[in-house]
Amino acid sequence: MGVSADKPEVQQRFVDKFSLTFPMISDTDKSIIAAYGTRKVLGMTAERTTFLIDPRGRIARVWRKVKVEGHAENVVAEIGRQREKE
Repeated sequence: MGVSADKPEVQQRFVDKFSLTFPMISDTDKSIIAAYGTRKVLGMTAERTTFLIDPRGRIARVWRKVKVEGHAENVVAEIGRQREKE
């Protein structure tokens, strides 16, 4: 799922534009962002960060300063590595 501080209507335009197939959570009060300790960029917005949560609900891996290109493939590969460990 994705989380951003954007209002739901802004998120929906983003979802529609990029044909996303996962849920987006609007965190306008930034409580989720704060709980995960996501850093701010230029003191304004949260830096793009990916958290891989394992089946037990624990953070298995964190990617900070995510660049979109190739990132999904890296996450899928890490999921495979995590499954091999189980």
